[in-house]
Amino acid sequence: MKCFDLQVNGAFGLDFSDPAMTEDSFLRTAEKILASGVTRFLPTVITSPVDLYRRNLPLILRAVERAGLTYEIPGFHLEGPFISPEPGAVGAHDPASTLPPTPENLAELQNIAEGKVLLLTVAAERDGALETIAAAKAAGITVSLGHQLAERSDLQQAADAGATLLTHLGNGIPNLIHRHKNPIWSGLANDQLTAMIITDGHHLPADVIKCMIRCKTPERIVVTSDASSAAGLPPGNYSVLGNDAVLYDNGLLWNPEKQCLVGSGSLMPQCIDYLKSLDLLTESELEQVVWKNPHKVLGLPV
Repeated sequence: MKCFDLQVNGAFGLDFSDPAMTEDSFLRTAEKILASGVTRFLPTVITSPVDLYRRNLPLILRAVERAGLTYEIPGFHLEGPFISPEPGAVGAHDPASTLPPTPENLAELQNIAEGKVLLLTVAAERDGALETIAAAKAAGITVSLGHQLAERSDLQQAADAGATLLTHLGNGIPNLIHRHKNPIWSGLANDQLTAMIITDGHHLPADVIKCMIRCKTPERIVVTSDASSAAGLPPGNYSVLGNDAVLYDNGLLWNPEKQCLVGSGSLMPQCIDYLKSLDLLTESELEQVVWKNPHKVLGLPV
């Protein structure tokens, strides 16, 4: 089955936010990702110092152009740096590298990426988020809300400003939240926002996946892998996104110190297989959430 993964942080031992990444190492990893059954994907660079963006984004663009992979890899997802620096919400990202969302900071990143930022994750409650979302929309960038402590009004204002997605809904949030007033319920209730969800069997329990799909319907669901540098590797101890992480036999990728997930140990084909095993979607609906909807939210032709 064709699939378009909007969030691939790395795989097969390479982190796309690694300051030591080379064009060759990126291409070797990209080829393995595509060979695994992924049709298209967005390399995702997480919250990083600006110098890292200056180095890695042009490097990836050169590699993609050199290998003739502009269809398979049409642009970037920047998951940060405009996310919440607060514990829990920041997840495995470095809080010291977060930046305030401003149109000027966004313009600098898009300039570095030569206009190839297609997807941007922003925390809706941060000062300057609304102006930045509006600027992103005007620049043709799809905005997703995530790694946040947003309230219902924050999400609604962000949606009205142009945000259309929720980054890995149900994750990138503290383990303990208010039982009713939290970004999960508010995100589910907002019909303007499509939910990206990670169906690796670890980020979300099966019951939660079922409820999210029933609530949003297949029209407003996008499946992503959130694949990390440990995806495709055997179980063991790894450094992932600056975290000491353990990849268990069952595919769980976990930071024991922070008590949080560190991206996924799975690629999209494994996420599709797990979702199939839940028997929640028809074949046509499955194609919609892994292939058609990712194109739709980015405004790309299928």
